[in-house]
Amino acid sequence: MVKNYMEEVVRNLLNNILKTDQNYDNICKCERCLDDIMAIVLNNLKPYYITTKKGEVYAEYTSLETQLQVEIISEIIKAIEFVSTSPNH
Repeated sequence: MVKNYMEEVVRNLLNNILKTDQNYDNICKCERCLDDIMAIVLNNLKPYYITTKKGEVYAEYTSLETQLQVEIISEIIKAIEFVSTSPNH
């Protein structure tokens, strides 16, 4: 199994932001828009590939680092703003 763990981290943070931040209540949350947001964010972040369960545990620990969280959230916000101003549908 080869997995880009960053996808999971981004997906979880994106879902949390969209659920809790009232600024994004009115943006489109269709599958296409969410996929576009995810793709933009992941293209702007360094991938974090894992191959084992032990690697997944380490990746979880690493993803909790404050600076990494700030970087990911910043990229998510930029991608939300971009996609919401020019959706592909």
